[in-house]
Amino acid sequence: MQSQQAWRSAGGWTMNKFIVINLNQAESRESKIERWKEAGRWVIFGILIGLLLYANGLILYINFNYNQLIQVKRQQIVEVKDEIERLRVVGKNLSKDDILGLAELEDDRILWARNLELLGEMTPDDMALTGLRYAQNKLTIDGIAVIYADQKEFDIVNSYVKTLKSNQEFANEFTRIRFSSFARQDFRGQDIVQFQIEATMKRATQTEKQRRRS
Repeated sequence: MQSQQAWRSAGGWTMNKFIVINLNQAESRESKIERWKEAGRWVIFGILIGLLLYANGLILYINFNYNQLIQVKRQQIVEVKDEIERLRVVGKNLSKDDILGLAELEDDRILWARNLELLGEMTPDDMALTGLRYAQNKLTIDGIAVIYADQKEFDIVNSYVKTLKSNQEFANEFTRIRFSSFARQDFRGQDIVQFQIEATMKRATQTEKQRRRS
């Protein structure tokens, strides 16, 4: 008994050491991480929902515009049909002079659609037509073309005029085809030529009128 008291008084219990762990702190950190993850998932979910709502709204808006366009086109169709019917009624009252005038107009008409088609076929890829005007029996053609290192602006325009003249179907509508002006210009570091060509129309003879009618 005395030996136990002496051992205790000598510091026998001083060998016991305790490790203290704050479990509440560890749980708090894990809870925070889990809450952050949960918040992130909700943010992503909210973004996806927002995108879906935006996409649906956009589709509804487009459909609404299409429906409006369809309604406008249907109304236009109705108006065109009414106008055609009105013209049919008016056409029944045409006089002989009106019919002869329409026939004369048909004889003297110029096949512009075909001429424009031929112009497009004869125009090179590195050339563009910028304007077409018809006044005082003359067709004025404005255009631009790329100038390469080994070319001159005059040669480019002159070659195009020769191409127009060499096409008999196109040239037969005109008495003269010539270039009236051209000028060299610099466009964003590229040399181009801006030109103007005049083509004088000719009156169709009676034989040509009959050929066109046929």
